[in-house]
Amino acid sequence: MKKTFIFIIASFLIVSSCENTNDKKVIGQIIGAAVGGYLGSKVGDGVTKDLSVILGGAAGYILGGKIVQILNDNEKEEFNNIIEDSLNNNADNSSKSWTSSENEKISGQVIPLNNFEQGNKSCRDFKKIIKKNDEIFEEKSTACRDKDGNWVLI
Repeated sequence: MKKTFIFIIASFLIVSSCENTNDKKVIGQIIGAAVGGYLGSKVGDGVTKDLSVILGGAAGYILGGKIVQILNDNEKEEFNNIIEDSLNNNADNSSKSWTSSENEKISGQVIPLNNFEQGNKSCRDFKKIIKKNDEIFEEKSTACRDKDGNWVLI
């Protein structure tokens, strides 16, 4: 599994040398899904392990974008949990704040912007903001629920 994971990441790095801005977002999302799936594979065994891989992949995919590159694995997991909680529970334009448990100089916000239906799926636009070393990284994203009720970035 580890060799496969390294191969996937190396392949994305090679391909990313010829990318444009939209490609970077997709590659960030794919890397987020791969990292989430890999981390999920480290939990449990049997069916529990399979579910962890699937949920970890889905969770990494919500984060995606450039932000995935500026956070370590624990911060990604923490911030992704804030994204999911915010999408599930916050009203439109009501922000949810986060501070890294490892570095108090890294913080963020998630701001759900609106709810809408796309096909038969419930979706939300939202803004992700990370502040790290006095730099601010901001991305607007859209996530829709999949058939299992998980948020997936589109």
